[in-house]
Parts: sequence; C-alpha cells; structure tokens
Amino acid sequence: MGTRTVTLTARVRDAAGHTASASTSLTVRTPDTLLGWCPPDSTVPEIQTMTSRYAAPPVMRLYTQPGRGIAPWSSGILAEVPADCALHYSFKDWTASSSPAEIRDWLSARPATRRGVVDVLTLDHEPEQQDSGDPTPAQFRQEWRELIAALAEHPRRAEIRLVPVFTEYHARRTASWWSDFGVVSGYPGVDAVGFDIYDTGYERYRTPVERNDFALSQARRVGRPLVVPEWGIKRKPTLNNGTAYDPDG
Repeated sequence: MGTRTVTLTARVRDAAGHTASASTSLTVRTPDTLLGWCPPDSTVPEIQTMTSRYAAPPVMRLYTQPGRGIAPWSSGILAEVPADCALHYSFKDWTASSSPAEIRDWLSARPATRRGVVDVLTLDHEPEQQDSGDPTPAQFRQEWRELIAALAEHPRRAEIRLVPVFTEYHARRTASWWSDFGVVSGYPGVDAVGFDIYDTGYERYRTPVERNDFALSQARRVGRPLVVPEWGIKRKPTLNNGTAYDPDG
C-alpha cells in the first residue's frame, strides 16, 4: 500500500459576513497497482517459458478451459505459480450438486506458502461471449450466488478475492448487459469488478479515458475496485480507407 498526504481546507461565512477557515492534513492509503502477465495459453511449458523470460512476475493470469474442472494446487499449472506471485485464476465448470464442496476443498488446499499474497478467483469469465462452456445469463447469476455462498464461511476466505470478469466491448454495446450479467458485480461477497479491455471495433486507438471510462463507471456503480485481467491493443497501421495511421507502431 502507498500513501499520500491530502490537505483539506474549510471556509465558513456568518450572516454578518465574517469568515473563518481551518485546514487539516490527512494521510491517505492508496492500493498498489499490480502489473503482471498472462501466458498465451495456460499450459505448464508456456508458463515455464514465460517465467524464464520474465522472472518474478507480481501477478500471473491463468485459465482452465471448459470441461477440465478446477485446477489442483499440487500439480499442473497452479504448481508453476511462484509462492510470492499473486494468482488470478479463472475456471468455467460449475455443478450445483458437487462444485460448492470442490471449491471449498480447493481453498482449504491452498499452500501455506501462499499466505503472503491474496489470489483472485473468477468463475465463468467473459460470459457474454457465449462460447462453448459459457452459461446462460440466468445460469451465470445462479452459479455466482452458489460460489459466494459456498465460500462465505470458509476460514481462509480472506486469502482470495472473488471477481467476476466481463467483456468491455460487449458490455458497453449491449443494453441488457447489466441485467443479464453485470448485476453479479453488486452481489454481497463480490470483492471487485473485472473487465477484459481490447480495442475491438475501433478504427483509431482510444485515449485512456475512452478506454477505461465504462469499466470504471461500473466499478463505481457498485463501490468496488476495478481489475483489468486482460488488456490488449492491436496495432493499427492504417485507417479503414488505407490512410497511414501508425505505420511504425
């Protein structure tokens, strides 16, 4: 956590026109912004290649594809995460009859060596895509309610953050997005709001304000921090009419 000093000044005027002022300084704690990486695909060889090239990442983003359940801590991709590296892990599979117990066991098995960092857990990331394995909006909302309830009383709940992750370009352009999916970000037990942000569908690069305004507004809407698990900008060498725009990147 970082800190900064803020000076607050108040001025008052009475009915007779007399004024008075007072100032005070406050130390404000601000959360650190962690920047990390996501290997092109969540496989052991690619994680090993990435860590050999970019050692000691503060954050690592990993996925389990539909049909592969919840990755164990003791083997496979999660075993490759350094003990002091925060993990953002997404999985797609959820069954009401078995998954609550599985996710509780998963958190119980979290290695004691990882207690110095807080991990992020996401169920059904980017549900708007409606690709294979994505739930319907109603299923998405129900699965998140079940996930939250499953971990609510877990003794190690403070070691993870529950964060739904949405598709920024889809959410921005879909009128029913909030009622379909976004409403989950306001559920009690959700710790932050996530958006994968890409320049999909834009002829020119967006400014930081244009890129982040929607995602920030949704985080403020529910009073929670914003997480950007994926951020991608495709190089745009020309405009749609062929005019040079960014020829050298």
